[in-house]
Amino acid sequence: MATQGIQNSSTPAGQILEYLLRNTTAGIKDLEDMLGVTATAVRQQLASLSAEGLVIMTRERQGVGRPRNVYKLTERSQSLFACYSDELALDLIHELLETEGTAKLRYLLSRVGDKLAMQYSRQIKGVALGDRILELSVLLDRRGIRADIEDANGVMILHEYNCPYHDLSSVHRDVCEMERDTFSQVLGADVTLGNCIHDGHNSCQFVVNAIPAAGGNRHATSFQPAT
Repeated sequence: MATQGIQNSSTPAGQILEYLLRNTTAGIKDLEDMLGVTATAVRQQLASLSAEGLVIMTRERQGVGRPRNVYKLTERSQSLFACYSDELALDLIHELLETEGTAKLRYLLSRVGDKLAMQYSRQIKGVALGDRILELSVLLDRRGIRADIEDANGVMILHEYNCPYHDLSSVHRDVCEMERDTFSQVLGADVTLGNCIHDGHNSCQFVVNAIPAAGGNRHATSFQPAT
């Protein structure tokens, strides 16, 4: 049931998992309000998800008073959201490192990132940077990557709530650098990786600066979408 819920976020299980993905933790009341169902119905869903090892209960303190019971995703559920990494790819990278070394791995990842950037760029029509970020987030969503955009006092941040290469990047952070460089090329702007899921955060944050990336596309640097 839960695995199907991952694939279909319109199911109660899928909605709970996606809510926890975006919000890190949630109590029974939070999920009641989100789903519009009773506490009993929420507990039934959580019991099933817990039995499958996808969520766990923990205690969370908010100010004074007794801590409350909240639920959060397990490492296993993060792996379910990881759409494009598998054991074969991990084995191939290990073999490459042993036979060719780190420099070769970084070179090949750079080549892969360049090809990904070309694929994304062909599908993005916007010229203004704000438009391109929006279109990129839509493309990521189509690939099963939960993403949204935050405007932090004029600085745009692209959040990825599930890592598309979760198992790979947990071992080889060069994969994170490949993703960052891909976005920089697509947007034609300087992109830095802030928070990372592998450091315990609930999303990877790609901070987009309105400065043309060296050697990248030269698109308008305004964050305002075209009207």
